[in-house]
Amino acid sequence: MKNIWLKKLSAILLLLPLLATAADAPDLSGFWTVRFEQTPSGTELFEKLPEDALFINDAGGGELSEGDYGGLELTERALAEIRDYDFDFEFSVSYSCMPPSSVFYMQAPFPMEIHQGRDMIVFQMEYFDMVRIIFMDGRQRPGEEQPHSKNGYSIGHWEGDELVVESTHFSESTFMNNGFNHSEDIHMIERFKMSEDGQTLWLTQVYEDPPVFKGKASRYMAWRKVPGEHVYPYDCDPSFGR
Repeated sequence: MKNIWLKKLSAILLLLPLLATAADAPDLSGFWTVRFEQTPSGTELFEKLPEDALFINDAGGGELSEGDYGGLELTERALAEIRDYDFDFEFSVSYSCMPPSSVFYMQAPFPMEIHQGRDMIVFQMEYFDMVRIIFMDGRQRPGEEQPHSKNGYSIGHWEGDELVVESTHFSESTFMNNGFNHSEDIHMIERFKMSEDGQTLWLTQVYEDPPVFKGKASRYMAWRKVPGEHVYPYDCDPSFGR
């Protein structure tokens, strides 16, 4: 299965140079590694977060502890899932190589490569070798017949120098690695913005998932650019830690 994904990725990357990026859009291409920040440096983007969106400060490896849900008001469905959750399962072989959805893996402390074209942008994640495609060709959100997946279905557009991405059609997966999953109905809006010197990339995410929590939630993430580097294969070992 992994070899099939690598062949598909190679085919996509061969096409990208033929798809010229819009002239007024910044080029986000390159290798980006996590920038750990005590205070958000992307203040302009951070300040655009909706006032009614609860900010969850767990990105970049700062996982919340068991029983801490960042202030989210969870639904009975989520609370029931937490009550029945077996945290020992996370140390099992069957769990160790189970990839999360992009709702979670975008804020994990692993590097990524971005390959940018006109009609699509590809995020090649080191975490679990995940590959995410952002369609930039003006298509509409797909209907309910579209299969759900861990990567979801992402449609992007440029608002000035900001990449705005709307994602739906996710498979259920962990939301906080904390005992409950987001649902298949989660709706995610992301904004990516690069610093003027091109050395820092910022991201904010806003989520709505009525089956799991009330209102809106948000996260913030930052990366720094490292020229000449590439992501390594994740090569998950299910026996690790046994």
